[in-house]
Amino acid sequence: MKIKVKSRKVLGDYVCLHGLVPGNELPKKLRGKIPKNEIWIREDIWEDKLARNLTLLHEKTELQYMKKGLCYKKAHKWAESADGYW
Repeated sequence: MKIKVKSRKVLGDYVCLHGLVPGNELPKKLRGKIPKNEIWIREDIWEDKLARNLTLLHEKTELQYMKKGLCYKKAHKWAESADGYW
């Protein structure tokens, strides 16, 4: 996965998104825009080393669950409980 830093203007209130998030879970303006091999992280989160590391850990955990066959919502829930941060 490639990591791309995006502005708040692009991501809005989303901290981080990846290309495997189902379109119906994304705001309309981002549907079909995030390549499947990319993680987009908001610039202010990227600049804060702790927030960046915790956020990317969450995303990587979520992606691992999805690769094991969980749907996005379940993978996200398990990643949240695993990281205990959000």
